[in-house]
Amino acid sequence: MQVKDGVKTMRIVVTKRNRDAVLSRAKGSAGLDTPNDTYRERLIKYIPVESIALFVAIYGIAYYLSGTESWFPVIARWIRILGFLGTVLYLWKAERVTDLVQLGISAIGFLVWTCALGVTEVTSLPFYNAIVAGLLLVAFVFLAPLIDGVPEIW
Repeated sequence: MQVKDGVKTMRIVVTKRNRDAVLSRAKGSAGLDTPNDTYRERLIKYIPVESIALFVAIYGIAYYLSGTESWFPVIARWIRILGFLGTVLYLWKAERVTDLVQLGISAIGFLVWTCALGVTEVTSLPFYNAIVAGLLLVAFVFLAPLIDGVPEIW
């Protein structure tokens, strides 16, 4: 939770779709006048930065230690699977995100980021294209905040 002007704010994205559910969790009347999240706030809340940073660190260390081994793609696959599951669990348990749409967007975002980073298990796929992965990442980052509708405030 973050504290802004003495009021606790959650990492849950506040949109027209989930406004009543999110505000019902707020204690007292402090959250009643909370506006829907802006484009920038949605962008920050949808991208699982903590999970991506942890994945980059663990994958980088594993690649440095055993990247030339024939069994490394299996290890890379497990690191990616655990990163995906860890993203969902971290947001759900540590950040208290209960909105399934937000959890899904962030989990898909983790996969998009790992594809764009060009990890071994992804680049070995016959249909992988680094340019497409990069463009998909750009599209995801800038279009994900629009999934719950165009924000009133940009």
